[in-house]
Amino acid sequence: MNELMMNAPSVLAELMTELVRRGDQEYRAGSESQISACFFLAIRSASLLCSMIKLLNPQSRDSLEILSRGFLESRDLLMTYRFDQKGTRDKIAYWFKGNLDNSWKAEHKKCDEFMEKIGHPGSEFEKRWRMTTTLAHPTRFAAQNSVACATLWAAKPRRMDDYETMMEPKVADFLTCVASLIIIATYDFPGLTPLKCDLSRMPNIDKFRADVFTIAVPILNKNQDGDLPTSSYRS
Repeated sequence: MNELMMNAPSVLAELMTELVRRGDQEYRAGSESQISACFFLAIRSASLLCSMIKLLNPQSRDSLEILSRGFLESRDLLMTYRFDQKGTRDKIAYWFKGNLDNSWKAEHKKCDEFMEKIGHPGSEFEKRWRMTTTLAHPTRFAAQNSVACATLWAAKPRRMDDYETMMEPKVADFLTCVASLIIIATYDFPGLTPLKCDLSRMPNIDKFRADVFTIAVPILNKNQDGDLPTSSYRS
């Protein structure tokens, strides 16, 4: 995973550069089209990943949870907005109005069903969002996370934890987030509105994605529930 983390910034740069290039083309063609909405969300998702990578250390794990929730909401809504259906386009038109409502909420079950159909079962969009929301709000578990982070540097004497044990699941989760965005933002599967990203401009993303699913996903699957009881998952 260390090698994957070393490669992550350059992979994100490739991805972001192409998303911005294509997003600009689509925005000029139609600033409130379905494709423009998808690129808005894809760029937001990639931008949050660029910030998340800076917080992958024991002292800022609690801050990482806040960005993780924002990323999941943007990524999952991107998946929802890619469906080539009239109902999706109607929802996007309402989203562009910017009203205070739930037009930004992803259709998690629909996303899970589609990912399973294309050969990526176990995506668990809703479960991951509910878990992350628990740790992004001021719950008991989120507060305990902050205490664990703070006592690494503010307690006297400082609390010492094993870095690998503490951060391995978080690193695996981050890498999986990058790989999932690559799939959702750059693959034009049947049933999705094509975004037509130029894969030749992103020569390293496919190998990175494949390596993540080989190396990081098993670690994430082993640790993803952690010590968080299912009764605490937020609705």
